[in-house]
Parts: sequence; structure tokens; C-alpha cells
Amino acid sequence: MSKPSDSYRILHTADWHLGKTLEGQTREDEHDLFLAWLLDRVSELEVDAVLVAGDVFDSGMPPQTAVHRYFEFVSKLRERGECKLVVIGGNHDSANQLEAPVPVLECLGARVDGRVKEDPKERILLLPDSEKPRVAVAMVPFLRDADIRKGRAGETPDEIRKSLAEGIKKKYEECAQALDGLSCPALATGHLTVTGMRSSDSERAIIGGLGDVSHKVFPERFGYVALGHLHRPQSPDEGRARYSGSPIPLSFSEAKDEKEVRILDVAPDGIQDFSVSIPQFRNLVQLKVSFDELEARIKEFSEDTADLTTWVEVVVEGAVFGDELSSRVRELAEGKDFEILKVVRVKAENEEGGAVLAEGEDYEFVLDHPDQVFERLLDQKEVTDQAERERLKVLFGQVVGLVEQAEGGAE
Repeated sequence: MSKPSDSYRILHTADWHLGKTLEGQTREDEHDLFLAWLLDRVSELEVDAVLVAGDVFDSGMPPQTAVHRYFEFVSKLRERGECKLVVIGGNHDSANQLEAPVPVLECLGARVDGRVKEDPKERILLLPDSEKPRVAVAMVPFLRDADIRKGRAGETPDEIRKSLAEGIKKKYEECAQALDGLSCPALATGHLTVTGMRSSDSERAIIGGLGDVSHKVFPERFGYVALGHLHRPQSPDEGRARYSGSPIPLSFSEAKDEKEVRILDVAPDGIQDFSVSIPQFRNLVQLKVSFDELEARIKEFSEDTADLTTWVEVVVEGAVFGDELSSRVRELAEGKDFEILKVVRVKAENEEGGAVLAEGEDYEFVLDHPDQVFERLLDQKEVTDQAERERLKVLFGQVVGLVEQAEGGAE
């Protein structure tokens, strides 16, 4: 779509998760292909600013290859002209790590906020500059528990949820008030969970799942809210607030998702947006079979590959523990034009019992889903009283929140 003559064009993306692995396999090739594609779209679509709504990296201590890849993108983006880079921190990012190179990044036309600024006026970024602003951007990175409330001993789950929601809402209201006197359109950023949205297996629960908010927390002053955290492209309010989603499928549960970036055309009379589809650089496939049909399904399975070799997760129902299932599946797939990355055994419908971790799940699942693992532990320990379960889940959620604060470099 051609760029309107009176618009300032912003590209909204999020959740790159540089440094991410899948079952021990690097995603570097996919990230390289995506970033090269993104740079080409910046030139082709005449983008004025690239906005990354959190989770640039997959962890607070990313590998050096991931850090290099990020800085290389920043450098190449600058070479393309005057395109700005706007970045907020996500729950996987370290605020300290993101902000350490800020003096250098500012010289390259980048604004990076790893943590929320105390003064609401300092959260407002004016683009292309403060002399003749065409759009105001409210910079609201991932909000940790300590950023938005003071906990009290003996709080109930409902009280915690309420105080978190009120704290998040207040941050956005402060940003809207800081816009007083500005006539240009405004958009907000955020890295959080809006209720009613579809999640995937690769998203880490935020503050034990207690920090979900309604889309109504975003003041009407913002014509668009650029969101990160959820990896599927979606909108909680039919368009004004949007998740761009991750650029590559980060887990097999996202295998069928259509990935995209959003293009915002900011004109004096408002903001229009549309999607641009991202090519699928590698196909991820979930193959669900019964144990009895396993051999036939593997032999007949064929997948048209993309630029890179297709990765497959095989989910087998009805196999017995000790069947050496993983070895059997990999033997059947030898010589095929795809690679078996994961084999998961699931219980048959009439099978009882269960473990905290199912066969085929590993440390990556624990890191991304501590709440689900804890829920299974409660089942295993036969904690059936709902009030007690809720109390333990809240305590566990608070521990998760403290860990995420430490990972994010909160002071």
C-alpha cells in the first residue's frame, strides 16, 4: 500500500525473542531471514519509525550472538535513512541490559525504555522530533509488580488483581494527562495481557497470571495501542489496541498462525492501520497420532518445506512409558525431508494418573509455564480445597513476580 502524502508511517512489531531455542535448536537462521525481510519492508513501504513492543530478547542474559544480531539490525536500519527505532522492554528483557547502550543508541536514532519512567512527561516520545511533532508515543514497558503497587500482608487474590489493574490503568492515565497541550495524534505502547485474548504455549505467565487487564484501561486519547507479549496477532477491541504477534512461531502451538507486522499511517486527523504478512521461513508441524497408527502416519507424512527444513512435533496417544517412543519415531523418520524435534506421549482418555511434567516436556516448558507446572504439582499432592489452592497459587505467583523482577534488572 502506497504511503499517503500527509502521513507519518510507523511499523509495529514485537516479541522477537532473539536468542530463543526450540528443543535445543537455535532459531538464528529464522531471525536472520526475518530481520532482512523487515529491513526491506522499511525501505519498500517508506517507514518512518519501527516500534518494537517488548521482548527483543528471550532472556535477561541473552547470548552474545543475539545481542550482536540486535545491534546489527540497529546499524543497518540507520543506514537505510532517517528511520527511527522505538523499543520498550518486555517481561523477558532485562531493563538494565536494554538501557546500558542508550547513549550510543540515541546517536543512531533509537529510543529505548527498558523500565517505565517515573515522570509521565518523560514517557512521551515526540516523532519525528519535539520541534514539529506529528505523533506522540507513550512509552510504557512491561510493568513489574513493584512498578505499580505496594503489596500488603494477607491480601486476597481478588485484592491483588484489583490493585494490579488499578496500577496499570493509572500509568496510562498519567500518560494521557501528560499529553495536555499537544494537538497531534497519540499512540500508546504496552507489554501485558489483555483479558479475552488467545495465548500460546510459548508465553511466560505474567505475575502468576494475576496481571490481566481489560482493554478499557487505555484512555481514548490514544488512537492506537501497540501491544506486545501475546504471540498471536489479535485485537481486544476491534482495532484500536493490537498485538502484532511474534514474527516467527515460537512454539508448535503457533504452527498454523499467520504472522504479521502492523503498519500505522498517522495523519493529522487520526491513525489508520493495516497488516503486512510475514513469510513463513520454516514450517512447524504438530502431528497428532494414536500409537497404533504411528508407523503408517510417519511413513506417509510429507510437508512442503519453506526456506528452511520443516520441524515436526509428534504427539502420540496411548503409548506406554518405557516404549522408547522417541527413538522409535526418529527411526521411522530417517531419510525424510523433515526433522523430528519433539516426541510427546499423552495419556489415553481412559488413562489415570499423571506426572508434574509429561514425557517430552523439558526445562523450556518449566521456564515458560511455571504456573501450569505448579498447578499439576497441586493435583499430584491432592490439594483439593479451592481456597487453599488459590492461596498457594497467589503465593507462588508472587515468587514468580520476584524472580521476573530480578531477571529484568529492577532496582
